[in-house]
Amino acid sequence: MLFTHPALAAPGDKEANQGINAARGGFCKRAIPLLESAESQRHRPSSAVPLADCYVRQGELLKASEIYHSVASEKKKPGYTARDVAAITSAKKKAAQIDARIPTLVVKPVEPYEGLVVEINGDAIGDPSTPHRFDPGVPLVVVARADGHEETSQKITLKEKQRREIKLRLKPKPPEKKPPQKPVATKAPEKKPPQKPVATKAPEKKPPQKPVATKTPEKKPPATEAPPGPPRRAEAPAEGKPGAGEVAERPVEMPEPTSPPRRKQRDVWLGAGFQGFFIPQIAFQLLGEGGRDVLVPGGDIALSTRLGRFDLVFSVAYARFWMPETPFKPKGHPDTDYEIVESDLQALQAGARLVWNVPLDRDEVFAFRLGAGLGVGWTFLGDLRRTQAYPGDAVPGDPSTFVPGDPYRYKKCRAPNDPAGSFRYCNQLDYDADHYPGYVEPSWFTRPKGRPQGLKPVVYPWLVLPEIGLALRPWDRVAFDLRVGASVTGVLGGLGFRVAL
Repeated sequence: MLFTHPALAAPGDKEANQGINAARGGFCKRAIPLLESAESQRHRPSSAVPLADCYVRQGELLKASEIYHSVASEKKKPGYTARDVAAITSAKKKAAQIDARIPTLVVKPVEPYEGLVVEINGDAIGDPSTPHRFDPGVPLVVVARADGHEETSQKITLKEKQRREIKLRLKPKPPEKKPPQKPVATKAPEKKPPQKPVATKAPEKKPPQKPVATKTPEKKPPATEAPPGPPRRAEAPAEGKPGAGEVAERPVEMPEPTSPPRRKQRDVWLGAGFQGFFIPQIAFQLLGEGGRDVLVPGGDIALSTRLGRFDLVFSVAYARFWMPETPFKPKGHPDTDYEIVESDLQALQAGARLVWNVPLDRDEVFAFRLGAGLGVGWTFLGDLRRTQAYPGDAVPGDPSTFVPGDPYRYKKCRAPNDPAGSFRYCNQLDYDADHYPGYVEPSWFTRPKGRPQGLKPVVYPWLVLPEIGLALRPWDRVAFDLRVGASVTGVLGGLGFRVAL
């Protein structure tokens, strides 16, 4: 019964547990939505208090205070666990602490104003002379207006525990001045001159007229043609229609917009760049004790060809395995077998890699690359030197002081029992009897007579698995590559560019 089946869990328990764990880890951006969802489904003090704690971390002190006070006023209910009871107890203490941190603002008028209204961030407050609480660090815009006075505004930001008081003084509005009205001029009625009387004449008497003989009208033959009428005006062609002597133009069809063609894929690339390895100290400790972090710089030239979504890359690289004086002894050997090892080896590496390209956009400007490679390395230059060592804090001539110490303070032996008293460290009895200044380690393909096989690598395998990277192709024929991977010679890192052929 320690593990409750999900079907038996109450609503919101899953979100509550996930949110509580996220809040304990300090991931409040993830915890807040989970805990809010859990509280909306079922309230529990054990999930409400962590939600308020996250509000405090986000600077929302008012929300946190409201939850703390709400939980602190609760009493133990049936079904509450010990974690819920502990949350109620802690909420009382946290409520008092958070209230002391919440800043307050008081707006006090210097004189009574009729119709005074004070707004903070657009919300009117009832009695501005009483303290009002706000979250710290939030910009506040205080606007005040009253009858007959000019409106005033002020921007402020409160800090934690601040008790701010604003003295409000409003300026009266100036009286409005009405423009003077111009007098309207009135015209006197015009006097009309008196009209002269018009003389009237008596009607004249006409003499009687003689009767006039009338003739019968002659019959005219019917007209065969209509009389020509007035010339008609030429009608203008309607808009969009061709006139007389004009040819109608065909409408121009606009081609449908088409998406730009995809960028052409290039098949063959030639590239170059930096390639290096990082050999951590832990790699030495797998074989013995001592060692140090070593950075192996170099570069490579590569020719690649595209095979579908894959690139087949052939490369030749250079690496310089330079290591300063470093103490080292095989695992399980006594302290007297410590040697000072140094290297200035230089190698060429030839290999082939298969890289899978995953485009991140339509034109493959960005692409994720995943691959592996193998090849062979050849140490063509440099030496590996090994010299017996003794404790650097020892006093020459006093054998009792030649005791194990910090190997990174050890010094090179000059010869057997040189310095005096170092015969346990500088001797001719161990496998490294002749490892004194001037000794050069032979290759691992040779075995001098009477001596163990050499350790200097001449030809060695080269393997990278896996290799991940990112390709950027800002121009059609130019691309840049960033890659990292794990290899037998250490952690691989590379940065280079390619040019399409």
